[in-house]
Amino acid sequence: MTVEGGGGTSTPYVISATGGTSTVVTADGSCISLTGDGSTSAPLTAAPVLDPDPDNALSCGPNGLMVTAPAGGGQAVAAACGLSGDGSEGSPLAAAVADWPYACDLDDQGGLVYCDSTGVLRSEPRGRVVVIADAENTAVPATPVPTGSDVPVLERTLTIDNPDPCREAVALIHQDMDIDITLPAESGGGTGFGPDDMTFVANRGNFGIPSTHTQVTRVVTRTIPPGGQHVETLVLTMGRGSGGSTYSRLQWAMTAFVVVV
Repeated sequence: MTVEGGGGTSTPYVISATGGTSTVVTADGSCISLTGDGSTSAPLTAAPVLDPDPDNALSCGPNGLMVTAPAGGGQAVAAACGLSGDGSEGSPLAAAVADWPYACDLDDQGGLVYCDSTGVLRSEPRGRVVVIADAENTAVPATPVPTGSDVPVLERTLTIDNPDPCREAVALIHQDMDIDITLPAESGGGTGFGPDDMTFVANRGNFGIPSTHTQVTRVVTRTIPPGGQHVETLVLTMGRGSGGSTYSRLQWAMTAFVVVV
C-alpha cells in the first residue's frame, strides 16, 4: 500500500495499491467455458461449448443460442418409423397415419392410442376369445320318470372366468342334454332344462320301446364383468311320466364361448 499527500486541502491523502493477485478461480465445465479473473483488465466471461459434431443443430447467434438446420440444408430432425416431417416450419413433425377406409365416422368409431409408463405407444386392449367346457355321460339304475312337471333329476355347474381385466365379456353357453327313456306299451315321459320343456315321447303301441332318446340343445348368454366370474347352473328335469316309463342314462354338456372385443 502507498500513501501520498500531506492531508491538507491542497495535498489530500492518496492511498493506492500496486501488484497483488486475482482472487477469482475459474474452471471450465463440459458445456460452459469461463475466462478472466474478475479484474478491470480481465473481466470474468462465460461462453457455451458447442459440440463440433456436424449433425449438431445448436449454434450461438447474435441474439443467443438457437437451433438451426445443419449446414447444407439437411433435416433438423430425423424421423423414423411412425413419424413424418423434419420439424421445420414447412414440414412439422407428425404421426404417420393411413387414410380411414371405412364408411363409419372416424370420430365416433375410431380406437384410441395411449402412452404407457415407459413412453411406449399402446393401443386399446386386444380382443379375446376363450372356450370353457365340461360334459358327463352317466348310466343310472332304471328309475321311474317323475309324474309331476319339471322335476330335477340332475344338477351341474360350469365356472366361467372373464380373462380380461379391462372389459366385460359376453359368454355364449351351449347346453346339451340326452336322456335314455324306456317306454312300455301305453307310456310316456318328458325332459327339459329347468322349467323349459324340451321333449315328450309316448308309446301308443302294444310293444315296449327300450332306451329311446333325443339329443336336444339350447344356447343362453351371460355378461361377465371385467376380471369377474360367472357360475352357470344346468338343471336337467323330467316329468309327465306314465305307464311305467323309466330312464337309465343321463348325458349333458356345457360349452361356453367367452368373447371380449
